[in-house]
Amino acid sequence: MYIRGLQVRGLQALILAGAFICTGPASAQKAKDTVRIGFYEPIGSVLIYDDPQPQNAFVTRAAFDTLICYAPESKSFVPSLAKAWRQPDDKTLEFDLRDDVKFHDGAPLTAEDVAYTLNWLIDPASPYRFKENFSWVKEATVVSPLTVRIAFREINPTALSRLATSLFILPKHVHEALADKATFGRRTPIGTGPYRVAGVDLAKGIVLTRATAYPQASPCKPAATVNRIEGLPMPDVQTQAAQMITGGLDVMRISTREAGETFEHDKRFVMTSIDGMMVQYISFDAANRSGNPILSDVRVRRALVQAIDRQAIATSVTPGQKPPLKTDALCFPVQIACAWNTVPPAFDRAAAKKLLVEAGYPNGFELELTAFASAAQLAEAIAGEFHKIGVRAKVSPVTLAAYRQKQRDGKLQAVVALWTSGGLPDSSSTVDFLFAKGPRDFSRDGLIHQLADEAMHTNDEAARKSLYARIYDRVNEQAYVLPISGRPDVFVHLNELNIGPGSLSPYSIEANEFRWK
Repeated sequence: MYIRGLQVRGLQALILAGAFICTGPASAQKAKDTVRIGFYEPIGSVLIYDDPQPQNAFVTRAAFDTLICYAPESKSFVPSLAKAWRQPDDKTLEFDLRDDVKFHDGAPLTAEDVAYTLNWLIDPASPYRFKENFSWVKEATVVSPLTVRIAFREINPTALSRLATSLFILPKHVHEALADKATFGRRTPIGTGPYRVAGVDLAKGIVLTRATAYPQASPCKPAATVNRIEGLPMPDVQTQAAQMITGGLDVMRISTREAGETFEHDKRFVMTSIDGMMVQYISFDAANRSGNPILSDVRVRRALVQAIDRQAIATSVTPGQKPPLKTDALCFPVQIACAWNTVPPAFDRAAAKKLLVEAGYPNGFELELTAFASAAQLAEAIAGEFHKIGVRAKVSPVTLAAYRQKQRDGKLQAVVALWTSGGLPDSSSTVDFLFAKGPRDFSRDGLIHQLADEAMHTNDEAARKSLYARIYDRVNEQAYVLPISGRPDVFVHLNELNIGPGSLSPYSIEANEFRWK
């Protein structure tokens, strides 16, 4: 058994040695009131607009705030920088800001900062990825020093969700003056969050220190208690594991069961699984874009679905010590408008073989499964299930660049992947990601296109829920995509540290929720 080339047996030996060498790393870190977390990629900018990777979400959410906060338990929006808001009509939102919030340099937060941030984001000249997140915004205007108005280009029922999860307010007096806006996240990252950025170094990592005041604290986004957090770049799991064992790290994120097993018997550490919105799934080229017409037959897709023992596979490959969340659709109850009435065809290997015979493939066929490294184990497990019904599946691992090229060229027969709903707690995100017209759509189902369009042009939540239920039912009936299970984010950390209940963010944990026991 290996973890990216490092034998588990070797790591376990290192753990035994570390248990004697490091007699009290947890107590030492608690005394210093400092938590060190390993990052697999170096952080060049703390602003997620510049570099939208999950660990940047962790840092951005620590240093910056949004107008409102999404509370998944109640599926409602609660105050943050804004104390109140209203929607005068279907294409307008107004927010009243708190009067006691200051940026980390002491400047007060005003409506000017909010309007500036949004108008910069929608400016065609602003260079950042995922500009479509705010393409629905027409303009933001200042109504009064503490009131801002946001005008829409069209009805957008996900506006509050997007503002709660993606709009991090920047200080106009700092950001506007920069000729190169990218330097803000590297040199002058000033926000209003529970932590201030004390250092950004591509090689050494980032340093966050607790803000002296955080009046906007709430149960949805509490104030920080740990004084200092260091994010240290370490590119591979074996390096991070070794640093955990020898006292150089306090928190690391793992993605394989093997990595977790390495720490199971070391009482200095505990494992925490955070269930968010990540789903692991397999999708099929029902539209025959790849030149493999076999998958355009719904009987074949149903046979492949019925060949997969979802529970057994999910349990075998999902990291952590608790069972992964079960789901029969591509959304979870914490998401707005998530509903379905049907379930995918049940696991039945005999029925799967019978369907292949009916479809004219008694001897099976060849199939390519494209997968990212993060889903490679899952893809191999699914390929094994397919082999049991005579389908000769081969896993083709790809980088992001190679995947995008295959996607544009329509060369994806089947994809095994993980998806986080883009961090948006709304059913529209997944439907748009997998079924909107464009290079990602391998179903090309006109009914889904129609229902999705209707769902995005009404603010009636009950109507939206009904429409998305019809979409997810259609996906199950046609076997376009099979959700295998939820996929938790799993962290190994010091036993004396509580890393909180977690969140729906792409990184799943929040710096301000760290607590010493």
